[in-house]
Amino acid sequence: MNPSPLTSSETKLPACPAPVCAELDKGGGVRLGSHTFAIYSCAALPPSWPQLRDDVTTYTQLTACAARVCETLPVLLNLDPCTLAQLASLPASTSRSIGTIPTVPWFLLHASMFERHCVIGHGSTVESLLVILQRPWCVLEACCSNTETIIALRDFALVAAQVDPDRYDAAVRLLSHESGARGTLGRDLIYRTKHVCASRSSLAAVRSIYVASTLTAVTSYNRFWLSLICTCAVYVEIPFSEVVRQMRDDLMLLRQIGNQVM
Repeated sequence: MNPSPLTSSETKLPACPAPVCAELDKGGGVRLGSHTFAIYSCAALPPSWPQLRDDVTTYTQLTACAARVCETLPVLLNLDPCTLAQLASLPASTSRSIGTIPTVPWFLLHASMFERHCVIGHGSTVESLLVILQRPWCVLEACCSNTETIIALRDFALVAAQVDPDRYDAAVRLLSHESGARGTLGRDLIYRTKHVCASRSSLAAVRSIYVASTLTAVTSYNRFWLSLICTCAVYVEIPFSEVVRQMRDDLMLLRQIGNQVM
């Protein structure tokens, strides 16, 4: 995947855009323009923020890692009205959940459809990344981006987790699995086999990723699909992004079959 042409260290303009994204988001996520998926969160900074900010060594490392992230994943701050007007809702299915099974996370499926991604943040690049990396769903959205971005985000999360493991251990585990499952060749791997043949990961690894993704310090939305996606990917040792793509393709096929029947 190619990095977005929006790539820059930061964009600083007047207004806080994350609440705008939240208002627009009806379950399918938000796009910026026609070609960029917007990753955002209205969560607060972690309680450890003063410690992360005031420790010179840690903050210097976070700043350096954030700069590398921004080389391939734009972090957009305080958007002006013209740019805010480019934010738009992505569609979500109107079908209800089946029994006790929650509705499919359409926002994540849409994240996998876009080659370009950005972070809609606030304050600074470091603050914006600290906010989204607390949220496993945001991390999985980021896992749909290119390998360079995932590695840079993992390095950022590793620094944050040294100070606040309760908040950032999940991000480290998720990003480490995604980058490792794609291989060590430094390129994006696309799995298109109809039946994936892979060695089964240990039960301990599956349990570990389940705990990391669902028992985080920040309560996660829609834990059923979150744990299902994470544990399936670890069990068959494929990237999270590939599990999401397979879900997306299967749902599209079901829709086509449904339309033909009707």
